[in-house]
Amino acid sequence: MLERYGHGGDLWTAAETFGISKDSFLDFSSNMNPLGPPAAAEMILRERWRDIVAYPDPAVRELRSKLAAKYKVPVEAILVGNGAAELIDLAVRVLRPGVTALARPSFSEYEEAVQKTNGAILEIPLHASHDFLLQEADVEQALVLADLLFLGSPNNPTGRLLSAPVLERLAASEKPVILDEAFIDFHPDEDSITMIRKAAESRQLMVIRSMTKFYSIPGLRLGFIVAHPDRIREMQHQQVQWSVNTMAQLIGAAVLDDHDYEHRTHKWLAEERPWLSKSLTELGLIVTPSDTNYLLFSLKQLNVTVKDLQAEMGKRGILIRDASLFPGLDDSYVRVAIRLREHNERMIKELRASLEVLSNLPPLEHTAVNQVARENLAIGNGQEQDDQLQAAADTALAPTLMVQGTSSDAGKSLLVTALCRILLQDGLRVAPFKSQNMSLNSYVTADGKEIGRAQGMQADACRIAATTDMNPILLKPKKDMVSQVVVHGKPYRDFDARTYREKYLSEAETIVKDALVRLRSSYQVVVLEGAGSPAEVNLKDRDIVNMRLAGWADAPVVLVADIDRGGVFASLLGTMEIFTPEERNRVKGFIINKFRGDVTLLKPGLDWLEQRTGKPVLGVIPFLPNLELEDEDSASLDRKLATGAFGGSDGKNYASGSHVKSESQDMQSLDIAVIRLPRLSNFTDVDPLFYETDVRLRYVSSFEELGRPDAIIIPGSKNTVDDLLFLKETGLDRALLDHAQKGGWITGICAGYQMMGERLLDPQLLESDRLETAGLGLFPTETEFTADKKTVRAVGTSRLYGQDADRAPLLPVGGYEIHMGRTRFLQPVTHPFYIAEEGSGQEAHPDGAVSANGRQWGTYVHGILHNDDFRRAWLNAIRESRGWHSLQAELRFQERREAAFDRLADHVRMHLDTDRLYEMIGYKSREAKQ
Repeated sequence: MLERYGHGGDLWTAAETFGISKDSFLDFSSNMNPLGPPAAAEMILRERWRDIVAYPDPAVRELRSKLAAKYKVPVEAILVGNGAAELIDLAVRVLRPGVTALARPSFSEYEEAVQKTNGAILEIPLHASHDFLLQEADVEQALVLADLLFLGSPNNPTGRLLSAPVLERLAASEKPVILDEAFIDFHPDEDSITMIRKAAESRQLMVIRSMTKFYSIPGLRLGFIVAHPDRIREMQHQQVQWSVNTMAQLIGAAVLDDHDYEHRTHKWLAEERPWLSKSLTELGLIVTPSDTNYLLFSLKQLNVTVKDLQAEMGKRGILIRDASLFPGLDDSYVRVAIRLREHNERMIKELRASLEVLSNLPPLEHTAVNQVARENLAIGNGQEQDDQLQAAADTALAPTLMVQGTSSDAGKSLLVTALCRILLQDGLRVAPFKSQNMSLNSYVTADGKEIGRAQGMQADACRIAATTDMNPILLKPKKDMVSQVVVHGKPYRDFDARTYREKYLSEAETIVKDALVRLRSSYQVVVLEGAGSPAEVNLKDRDIVNMRLAGWADAPVVLVADIDRGGVFASLLGTMEIFTPEERNRVKGFIINKFRGDVTLLKPGLDWLEQRTGKPVLGVIPFLPNLELEDEDSASLDRKLATGAFGGSDGKNYASGSHVKSESQDMQSLDIAVIRLPRLSNFTDVDPLFYETDVRLRYVSSFEELGRPDAIIIPGSKNTVDDLLFLKETGLDRALLDHAQKGGWITGICAGYQMMGERLLDPQLLESDRLETAGLGLFPTETEFTADKKTVRAVGTSRLYGQDADRAPLLPVGGYEIHMGRTRFLQPVTHPFYIAEEGSGQEAHPDGAVSANGRQWGTYVHGILHNDDFRRAWLNAIRESRGWHSLQAELRFQERREAAFDRLADHVRMHLDTDRLYEMIGYKSREAKQ
């Protein structure tokens, strides 16, 4: 029995039972928040560990004060304990009731606490016919017959909240009532439905809360009880001294401040609960409606018992809760936690397969929902498909394929993108993975986390939502040898290169391994991307990005070299010579990338390489011009600018600041200059402008290069203060002010918007060593840098351009925010945008500022120029200011981007031995099938 110790989540017993590593299970048997602990928990553990040398605060002062403020109750009405379990036992011990009324089913520890005091149990049955809702009549009877009512709201295992009339009756009771609200914080209306405030005033009502479920910190054991101060003092006398350890107190206080975490949790659950409930129902299961983060369902219609199902699912690496152990439920009942979509999808798949084995459920291919899964998995036909399906069911983790390069910028990111789209086209569920990325060009995931832009693009190529598991560690350079370390999408701290390598890499290894296991548990193939070169002998002992990662993933490696750099054979052979014998064995072939010319002239070299190394050349990929997919970092950008590799739909190439508009050029083309800041970030904000037929876009880094553009864009920066000083040192600040005074057009995005204000304030010296820096003074704003980082996707509207701003059409806009500054308006301003967090349902708030003439504007929204209709309205406004006619919005950038994925995949497929690649991952390719 997996619940040997009375609870779900016992990974150790599961490992002993099924012979699988405890880290390989997907645990649906315990109801923790799948978002994982808030970032503050990790920060406390890393930075406050020395506090364990002292005894913890016996009065838990800081945490109690924060709880009192959050719930608006007196501090004296709160007692913090070693998890809700201690408080359940403590409350019953203080009350010592003769008869306690308990709902059936309900959490078993209520009954265990009563039995310890030799009390009797009065059962209040909950009926499936009423969806397990507690009835008022039953409450009235229990109040007559019992000395204490102990109830859950939400109930565990049913997930049902007590109704408002029942709560009102309990609040007015003249007998003691204990309410366990352990999962109520998963409800978005927690503040209005909790009974905490009534408990603080009542001499009969007590409310117990757990902090471990919502904040996903069960290993810390933390909960609290709210009751009348007199009752709290009684329990304090009975509580063991130093019951709550130091780390629990510190983390408990810190996580209460993370309101973004609360919002993301409620947003996740609002999407996943109905999806999972519907998916279970479609399998013929009877699902109880739930108000929280778990679901109770019955197998009765399928004539399957929970113990048989638990055993079958356990073999497949999925843990479920045997709900028949809750008194009042029969052996058909199962409870499952609600997790992230990729985990829920895998659970449904394995549940379907298990039910096929245990019941007469129709085979997989006979249902529409699983026909899709079958087609996505099996590329062969007949028995071959069945063999593949069975092999996939028997394999706990998906196969992997890794792309490593002999150098940076060898084309790894685009090759991984191509492979992801090829595998998707061939019907496989595929995901990208890069353990650690160094880039200033980032991507915001749907849950407001920050990852490398390349992994976001690769996820888009897979047509899946990007998650931080695809890039668990992101390094964002701030200055020479110092980077901000972003862990699972949230800033952790700044490290210099040596400290990061010596102090943090060992911890990063665990983060990387866990993320990879989660991805391999959720997809059919994971394509890994290495970083830099795997032949850096001085870095190999602590490598988490190349060959050691390949070993952890048991990944076959494809080694890529950029022939455009020269010395392609030396780089491939030299890398192989540096590898250990085991590493050489892991390399399964080579790819020569960015080839230009006649491949037959290369053939003798390819034959020599294969003979010398014993490894095949899997493909020679010709250079693909004008691809229209974004670059990962500014190094790639600078290379393109230097070589004129940017191309538009008209085939024209646009280079750097040497391209200055002259009177002899086409007067119908707008000249737009982007300031090439030294710490430029998120430069893909301007990508669509490269493909507008009436725009000549160029990057400039000096006053001399600026010339006389029609518009200037000040882009994002990883260090706003230093890049503002750069503008002043180069004279670009004076040029910008002169441009504005003459009615010129200037746009600032994120850091660029901050620079356009009157001043930058850095009281904590987070960005620089300057407390205050004067801005350009184009807007009456000041920005103060704060430690917390805002990362959200944003949607909204703009009326910025039109004949009359009040009557101009509302243009939809969207993008994402990534910034650590908060901007204040020193005078009333006009706002160009009204935005809200995507999917939040919140009322839109103003963003940015715009000058009175509408020609200078700034925003925090990255990607604002990716909105086709808004971008064209802005360009047309500039055109009209020149006396030119407006143009229709013809460029649809996202459609072009999707087409570019297919173009890239087709190009790579044409020049790559895909049969061998498929052999590496254990599938047959589309070509092999045909």
